[in-house]
Amino acid sequence: MGVGLLLGACSTGPFDPSGSGGAASVGGLSSAGTEGAGVGGDGAIPSGGAVGVGGLGNENTGGNSPSAGGAAVGGGGLVAGTGGGEEPGAGGANHAYDHCVYGYEPEPVDSSMQDGPSEFYPPGNNDPTLVDLTVQPYVLDWLTDHNWQTVHVEWHAVRTCNAGGIGSKVGICDYKSLIPVDQNCRTGGDGYQFLLMHRHMILALKQLWPNHIEQFTGFERFPRSAEDVPAQWRAAWKPWSAAALANGDLGDAIDEPENLAQFPDEGALGFWLQCTAGAILPNRPDALASGGVHFDLHAKWVRPGNTTHGVGNNDANIDNYMFWKLHGWIDNVWEKYRVAKGLTLDDPKYKADLLAQCREMDTLENIILNDLDPDELPDPNEPLPVESGFFHTQVRPLFESAKNGCSGCHAETGPTAGLSLGGKISSRDIVDALVNVASVDGGQFRRVVPGKPEESWLYLKAKGAAASAGCAPTSTAQCTTSVMPPASDGVPTLTVDELEILRTWIADGAEGPP
Repeated sequence: MGVGLLLGACSTGPFDPSGSGGAASVGGLSSAGTEGAGVGGDGAIPSGGAVGVGGLGNENTGGNSPSAGGAAVGGGGLVAGTGGGEEPGAGGANHAYDHCVYGYEPEPVDSSMQDGPSEFYPPGNNDPTLVDLTVQPYVLDWLTDHNWQTVHVEWHAVRTCNAGGIGSKVGICDYKSLIPVDQNCRTGGDGYQFLLMHRHMILALKQLWPNHIEQFTGFERFPRSAEDVPAQWRAAWKPWSAAALANGDLGDAIDEPENLAQFPDEGALGFWLQCTAGAILPNRPDALASGGVHFDLHAKWVRPGNTTHGVGNNDANIDNYMFWKLHGWIDNVWEKYRVAKGLTLDDPKYKADLLAQCREMDTLENIILNDLDPDELPDPNEPLPVESGFFHTQVRPLFESAKNGCSGCHAETGPTAGLSLGGKISSRDIVDALVNVASVDGGQFRRVVPGKPEESWLYLKAKGAAASAGCAPTSTAQCTTSVMPPASDGVPTLTVDELEILRTWIADGAEGPP
């Protein structure tokens, strides 16, 4: 199993675990370098700061140069005490409901989805020895719609640019600003980011499917027998090697003093968990050589002859139910380590570093979904234009409020139906994508028809009147008439006053910012 299969997490900016400068910079936030020691970046945190604005440096020796004030990426402020305030739009230029800060909102089908794994067979072959397990179909569709499979590939590949960008589909190493200093299994910073990024994905999926977190919850302990794995895998069970079992025992008991002593920081732990067995951290004689447990876990659940969604398929392994079981176990080991070390989830530096992984994943998603060339990649540190007018001050906040949550699904990256209603995107661009643009799910209707609210799909959906509007499917647009934002009772989420604001904007000509 080569290095191309399982590579570490990545950072979108130079990540310097030595703490000698160069904090990783993504969208105006600082992921200050660390190997778990709390040391890091006096580096160039861009103006318009987000996390770290007036606060992050407190956790990092030398972290004393964050820019103050400014507009937080995706929303005016990210965590308590950081520039712009605690709530979206409390400061800064944006009003976005920022999923990187406030979390994803649950998917509407969460309440009706089945739990447990979904069985997958090769087409036309129901041989029980070939069955593999995926996450539930609704989750699989979400992963595919957001291109997370490819995002995951690119996230790994950018950390192998020292070796040519292994597995990249988009030539990720041409995006020079995204290449992290910490390359795959070369530093403790890489090990730390490996833990952070997989945790980000696990947390995001649990937020999207809160009634089905079992889908993304790891083994409670290292699986030692057939009884510890799903029934579909029991017939294929084979005993672990002595080395793999010893690694599992160490992981399960990571919080014992003698085991903690082998890992001086989180980076050393992440390196041990992630990398090929026997790999050592350069210039780190205090760190244990990698145990290879990550590779062992992946190799345990490979079905030759049924690899479409297999854990051995680099391009689609996140589709696999067992991927989340094994990575969830790794995440559990990390959390036990953190608790034993007295580290908390409220630690500002930890929160900033986790946020950086979300920003990074969004950046990769943007590249893939919008087929961006390196020279087209927006500068995440460039502030949005200063805008005004009725749409910007009255209508846009309706989409970005935490109550309505429209911009959670219709963000600037990977938006549902290809429609962005908030995030790090200008109001002018939002309006241009609405006015006289054909709908994706409204048949013959356009999204917004200036002067005609009752002919505007956006208004009809928000008002709960789409079902009675006479939608007729076309060759390019289906008819999905449920109220938006989604509501199980079909009652509009927008209040009467909010709907009137939206109606007025359209009736008055649907003008954008001047």
